[in-house]
Amino acid sequence: MPVDRETFAEIMASFPSGVAIVTTLDETGAPKGLTTSAVASVSAEPPLLLVCVDFTSRTLPALRAGGRFLVNFMRAGTAELCRHFASKAEDKFGAVAWRPTESGMPLLYDDAIAWAECVTVQEVEAGDHVVLVGRMEAGAPPAPGEQPLVYYRRVWGAWAG
Repeated sequence: MPVDRETFAEIMASFPSGVAIVTTLDETGAPKGLTTSAVASVSAEPPLLLVCVDFTSRTLPALRAGGRFLVNFMRAGTAELCRHFASKAEDKFGAVAWRPTESGMPLLYDDAIAWAECVTVQEVEAGDHVVLVGRMEAGAPPAPGEQPLVYYRRVWGAWAG
């Protein structure tokens, strides 16, 4: 028998992870986004990554319809912004510095240390989430000395390495 939801959450909270804000555009061209720590590399050739999104996310319909998304890997000190993007707020971009990439995806240029723009190549339904596999089409790595935001046991912090 599987573990209960609370035990599952406690176990998974013990795995430190980076924090990302995934952004896209809806059918009207309005920016949409959500906070996640469920991002992972899948393949180097071709360059694939995955993002897990809860079925109840208000951003999921735009992610599915647009077939394109941008992963903003967040800088240390952006926990408040990440909380905002994790909320059910209607307008998450109202007071956020962002600009469109060449293809129009919302890039959080002041708050992301790195970014990856992807085209969705596969969707896999898994429990209460959908796994979006994206082929990286554009992006930029962090500059030397940049510190990522990390999440561990429900606490936001900076990499201490």
